[in-house]
Amino acid sequence: MNNHELNNLDCRSHNKPISCNQKIYCIGPTGPTGPTGPSGGPTGPTGATGPTGPTLLHSAYFVTFNDGTREDGVPIAAGERLPISRAEIDVSNLAQLDTTNKTIKFNKIGYYNITFTVSAYTKQTNTDFDPTKDLVALGFRLINTDNVYIGTSEFIYNEEIKQLLAQGIIAVENTDNLYELVNLSKQEIYLNSPDNKNLGTHSYFANSLVTITINYLGRLGA
Repeated sequence: MNNHELNNLDCRSHNKPISCNQKIYCIGPTGPTGPTGPSGGPTGPTGATGPTGPTLLHSAYFVTFNDGTREDGVPIAAGERLPISRAEIDVSNLAQLDTTNKTIKFNKIGYYNITFTVSAYTKQTNTDFDPTKDLVALGFRLINTDNVYIGTSEFIYNEEIKQLLAQGIIAVENTDNLYELVNLSKQEIYLNSPDNKNLGTHSYFANSLVTITINYLGRLGA
């Protein structure tokens, strides 16, 4: 009997004499799993910090261009809203512009930095300057209220067009609220700027009548 034959024998059924120099290998049942060995070495050093990711822009830019159709400008009655005709930039859907009703609604609760510019004048009513009438006053406010959050005013001499600028911060607590940019003068004003054909550029951004820049500052404690 060779070793191959012996290896295939069942130890319990083997009843033939075997010489002392022969080996029988009997395979028993599998034993229990041994305990888990110790963990590996210490944790390696922390890698270098990666580059900072891009910051999402929370800004909007609204504008009204001068279409050159009115030589003396766009008339705005006392207490009337100024036209805001285009949402030029608003990548994060920061605000909703209603060009028909000339209102703005903010989509996030929090603080906003707002800057507006308006190119305007008023027609002179008398030969001499009248400080009670020869002026332009503007305000950004909650609609149909006297809650003016950002405003400016200028005296107008000899119907000279002025570039009025105002800046401020408002707190939006209700995203259903509507806001307006309104003529606070007691008389009619006119939006006007140099004709684009008289400029060294064809860009309407060079003679815009109204611009509004909105930057979201965030929420208190956020």
